[in-house]
Amino acid sequence: MAPDTIHVVEDSGADGHVEPTFDEVTEALAEHLWRNGAVPPGIAGAIAREHGWTGRLMEVLAVLTEDPARMGYLAGGLRPEEVATWLAPWADSALTVEQIRSIVDCAGWDPDPFVAVARAGLLGRLLYTADGERRRVKGELAGAWLSDEFALSEDDEILREVRALIEADG
Repeated sequence: MAPDTIHVVEDSGADGHVEPTFDEVTEALAEHLWRNGAVPPGIAGAIAREHGWTGRLMEVLAVLTEDPARMGYLAGGLRPEEVATWLAPWADSALTVEQIRSIVDCAGWDPDPFVAVARAGLLGRLLYTADGERRRVKGELAGAWLSDEFALSEDDEILREVRALIEADG
């Protein structure tokens, strides 16, 4: 699947639930705003129930819209178009929803550098220390560090740096 496309399933089964398109989700976000024009946190569940939507887009939307702080740092704002900006790249990534949740919990904002790390089986060790604490690198959470430093890097460079970081930590 191309990185800029969304896989759409028209009907997910006998229960009649449908996986929405990216445009449908974006329109639904615009219909559910607070008075100040912001998307309310936790809106994915309400939209899913209202429209009977299921699937990856809705699952990823739920992660990305869990709280205003998360929406703000991931999208740079709380408006529907800002929130939708990062929905497609995260939903189109090869990362599982739980991996996405872990990455954004550790302040990652760009999915691209994390795909190689996850494929190499290093994601958990990058994001968390041996005692289960969120890892910090150069004063910032590991997710932010990887997004900031390696968003445009090649996989081999990303993996070399991540392995060095993990090995240095023992």
